[in-house]
Amino acid sequence: MLKMVRFLRLLKLARMLRASRIVTRFEMRMTISYGKLSLIRFFAGLFVLMHWLSCLWALTLVIVDEGGDVPRWIDNLDVLEENVNNPTRSTPWKLYVTCLYFTSYTITSIGYGDIAPVNIAERIVCTLMIMVAGTTWALVLGQVSDVVATMHSDELDFQRRMDALGSMMADHVLPESMRQRLRGFFLSSKVAQQRARRQLVMGAMSPGLRA
Repeated sequence: MLKMVRFLRLLKLARMLRASRIVTRFEMRMTISYGKLSLIRFFAGLFVLMHWLSCLWALTLVIVDEGGDVPRWIDNLDVLEENVNNPTRSTPWKLYVTCLYFTSYTITSIGYGDIAPVNIAERIVCTLMIMVAGTTWALVLGQVSDVVATMHSDELDFQRRMDALGSMMADHVLPESMRQRLRGFFLSSKVAQQRARRQLVMGAMSPGLRA
């Protein structure tokens, strides 16, 4: 038994090492920035969460039996789809899209109100979905805002420097000709600063790579 546990631990460690090598190989070949990669990862995780919450919402139709005295959220759609040949109730892909639609506006706190819980089981599931979705949406918004803000950090630094320059010139009541000269100097030095940053990157390379 002990040997089996050790073997499973070694197997898990081997998988982790293999996964790390795959990630390293991907980073060597990728052509997009880490900021864009983070955005893709966040939205992919958000879609996975929406999928599982949609499945959870569809599960309420299994928890509450059809044909009983307890109403279900899909009963309201039967009234709207009275003349539809393939209603949502009997069409799997329509049912999934409807659950995904409900989940998406629950996560984003829009809430159109056309689909709503009508029994205690659905209210419990909906409360759980709201707690998970609200927390996740807040984290996603914070992370995405941080990534977007850092994607153009150089440009933001330059804009802050120009704003500080404008404030300084206004405090010292400089003439317009001097203000234009100062703005022109900082605008021309923007390209030089970009070249200096590239030289720092080149300096971190080995002599063979620089050649």
